[in-house]
Amino acid sequence: MKFLHLANFYSTNIGNGALIFGTERVLREDIHPDIEFVPEPWDEYVIENALGPRKFDAGFADLVNRHDALLVGGAVTFNGRAHLADAGMRLNLPLRLWQEIRKPVIFYGNAARFWPGQTYHHRDRLRDILAYLGQRPDALIGVRNDGTKHLLESLVGFASDRIVSLPDPGLFVPAVPGEYPEIAKGKINIAVALNNEDEASRFPDPEKKQRFLNAFCDTLDRLSRTWDLNLVFVPHHFDDYKIIAECVALLPPALAHQRSVSCGLVTVPHTPYFYGRYAQMDLALSMRIHSLSPAIGLGVPVVPLVSQQRMSAFLDDMGLADMGLDIFDLNFAEKFYAAAHRALSDAVAARQRLRGAADAARERTRVFNREIRRLLPRG
Repeated sequence: MKFLHLANFYSTNIGNGALIFGTERVLREDIHPDIEFVPEPWDEYVIENALGPRKFDAGFADLVNRHDALLVGGAVTFNGRAHLADAGMRLNLPLRLWQEIRKPVIFYGNAARFWPGQTYHHRDRLRDILAYLGQRPDALIGVRNDGTKHLLESLVGFASDRIVSLPDPGLFVPAVPGEYPEIAKGKINIAVALNNEDEASRFPDPEKKQRFLNAFCDTLDRLSRTWDLNLVFVPHHFDDYKIIAECVALLPPALAHQRSVSCGLVTVPHTPYFYGRYAQMDLALSMRIHSLSPAIGLGVPVVPLVSQQRMSAFLDDMGLADMGLDIFDLNFAEKFYAAAHRALSDAVAARQRLRGAADAARERTRVFNREIRRLLPRG
């Protein structure tokens, strides 16, 4: 059985690796261990190269029809860019060519990135395609449990039970055990995952960003007086290096230069090694969704640092809404200290709660995967 897996295989944003590996893992566990996932790099359709980007055209429909199913990987799919004139989403295939696809179509953990005040272009095309897919008996639209279902239904003007909120596949990313040089034995290892992506939208007020960083670094210093910390900065993408540098500049010299380290970016094939490092942490400070969801899945105590509504929506769906900390809250420093201190003081309870949430998400995923199995040829 061959799935054509459309995903960001070339990306240096490791969250794409978490989505790819998590998705393929649960599908092999729930459907068949010998599924062959044929990688179709979404990157080649959206980034210019010497020949220009590839097109979602009749050739793509033919390619899908040579496989047993199209698996649309859980990237940020719905972003409403002006150039996506054929479909209103990154899978920019015109409706007439969707109708040429004769194999099952499965969207798996796809998300939207749409900041307040932005214009979502070509929502009429998106509406037509989602309406068509909603009527196809061999199509499933599984979107990430981060508010994407609500946003899509708001954009297209109708609710649909065929748009299913699916636990983020990053919850199920595998982690390779081993010895990682950033992990300091005998210390409290903390993964620090800051997020500077979409900086102008995430931090429209530079003063608020500076206030957050001041409070964040002051609190790390305060924690270091009680706990023997080893801070491991874990950039998930190039955007994060700027905010890491801004943070390090605010830390006391001893903490910045003697008790802090940074790892580097890795490519998608090395995803299980990147998260193997996470699995050995005592705590994750997560401003990125694909720091947060893998930490939950791996049972690593976590403090979610919320700068975007979709993280709050994800936590609410997971039954963990009380854990999220608004980084712009005027009382952020005290709330952050209390949450981190609590997680480190009672790590057993923290891990048990996260495992319970991850187990419930895994069962929801299993139910969705049964629907996929129903669409596939027998044998």
